Amino acid sequence: MEETSKAPSAIRQRILRETNLVVYTIIGIAIVVLINWFGTQHTKRWDLTKNQNFSLSPQTVKLVKGLTQDVTIYVFDQNQRFQTEGDLLNLFPEASHRVSVRYVDPNRDPALAKEFAVRSYGTTVVAAGDKHFEAQSNDEQGVTNALIRVLKGQSVIYFVQGHGEHDPSGTESDGYSELKKALDNENDKVATITLLQTMQIPGDATAVVIAGPQHDYLPQEVDVLQKYLADGGRVLLLLDPGVELPDLAKLTSDYNFTVQNDLVIDQNPIAQIFGTRPEMPLITKYGSSPITEPLRNTATLFPLARSFEVSKNYKPGVSVDSLCDTSPESFGVANFNPSMHEIRFRPGTDLKGPLTVAVSVDLSSSTEGKPDARLVAFGSSRLASNSVLNFQGNRDLVLNAVDWLTANESMMSIRPKPPESQHLNLTAQQMNAVLLRLIAVPVVIIGAGILVWWGRRQ
Repeated sequence: MEETSKAPSAIRQRILRETNLVVYTIIGIAIVVLINWFGTQHTKRWDLTKNQNFSLSPQTVKLVKGLTQDVTIYVFDQNQRFQTEGDLLNLFPEASHRVSVRYVDPNRDPALAKEFAVRSYGTTVVAAGDKHFEAQSNDEQGVTNALIRVLKGQSVIYFVQGHGEHDPSGTESDGYSELKKALDNENDKVATITLLQTMQIPGDATAVVIAGPQHDYLPQEVDVLQKYLADGGRVLLLLDPGVELPDLAKLTSDYNFTVQNDLVIDQNPIAQIFGTRPEMPLITKYGSSPITEPLRNTATLFPLARSFEVSKNYKPGVSVDSLCDTSPESFGVANFNPSMHEIRFRPGTDLKGPLTVAVSVDLSSSTEGKPDARLVAFGSSRLASNSVLNFQGNRDLVLNAVDWLTANESMMSIRPKPPESQHLNLTAQQMNAVLLRLIAVPVVIIGAGILVWWGRRQ
């Protein structure tokens, strides 16, 4: 009788286990279906790469969201390669309905390939209206640069020479060739001018750059620059400490700020994380200008900088913004000259921080129909040099200043970074250790499963 009573109990337990298995299976399938449905309704990307290689930069997003005309990105390649290229390019139409991507096999549509002068596979062309431009590379930086060239009219940026200024074509560490390349990518033509010879600003100048003069300007040259600004000109001024420029400094006298004759020393402990020295102020505090607004969470470096004093007095038609300020731990060595052997804070003589090392000035014209003048001044010319331009936000700060001067505010943002190749270098010992783990972990899991199965059978 006891064995007979146990039989229905065993049957009930088996039915219960099978029922539970069916219920759990149904629940599992329902969860998978729900996740798939939620995923199709709410698309979310997670880009964990260092340079966000699978996400569009803020500048690109801002650019495409502000489009007022349709743009087509043509990809000329072989059919089998379209899938890999689409991973990045499909992000553009996701950001704006104004952008579409069209994949074209030049062998199947030779007429279109000929229209865009396509010479090889892997060519990407950005077209808007009757304009088109071939991207120099198929990454985001190349496509965005091509988009800028299609949308933006070309500006002409003149670099003044003749007083020891930085050479925009110089490839040495203190040259400006990297900045010239960056300006070219944004469809800005770079040219040079020697005021000593011409004594006038060319009529096609969109902006004028004075980058780190080592000798003062003649009063006549300053007069030319003042007249240029009075007529609605745009000037970018980059100055260095320890250089006496009494005449050039007069250029700012009408614009509610003055150039200090000092060297900025910043002992901010945060700078130690980046390995910078006290004479290379690390900037993390910015003003409210649209030039610096995109740099809120980005550091910039001002090697060997002098400061500016912004007047508190109101001047009609003149609007001055402090762009970059040093930390409270900073100070300015007054009356600095390179022959100083000891640099330390001198109470009552030196300037206590925080100090302003960059300003922007907007001058409203009193004459109807005449454009407003704009001026941006940086207390360091080295921040735009080849050796420092690619530090954190330096490139974006300088290019945003140029865009503000040339009234291309839609371009001001954080620009796409070039993709970085990631390498993993392992020694033979490290490789053996990795292989051992790759083999050992599955073996341990399988062995544990066999032991559990065998134990249940017993």
